[in-house]
Amino acid sequence: MALFLEDRNLPIIQVPIAFGETVILPTFILDTGFSGDIKIDQQTADELGIEALGVGDVAVGNGQRISARFSPAYAELEGKKKPISIVIADGPHLAGISLFTLYGYKVVVDCKNRTAHLEDTI
Repeated sequence: MALFLEDRNLPIIQVPIAFGETVILPTFILDTGFSGDIKIDQQTADELGIEALGVGDVAVGNGQRISARFSPAYAELEGKKKPISIVIADGPHLAGISLFTLYGYKVVVDCKNRTAHLEDTI
């Protein structure tokens, strides 16, 4: 279950990230306009020991395409492990529509009740 940021009306979700022996639990904006899997900032990448291995373009929520650094990784949800790309760029952490599509989830955002959740469609 996701909640909304009080001051910006954005759905947020906490997603654990493990890389090597380091595990953190950052908050991500649930961003259906972001074309990537997840985006973290450089400080979080440094904390986890993640290094960018490439550069490419990514679409953000306002339709703008930005150049960003990428690192390959794996995500595991409900015992299913799949390859993803981590975008490393300034700004808030984002969990994008591509990640949820990869696992066959429907993202349901309920603005009236200020909640969001995932539904398994597979």
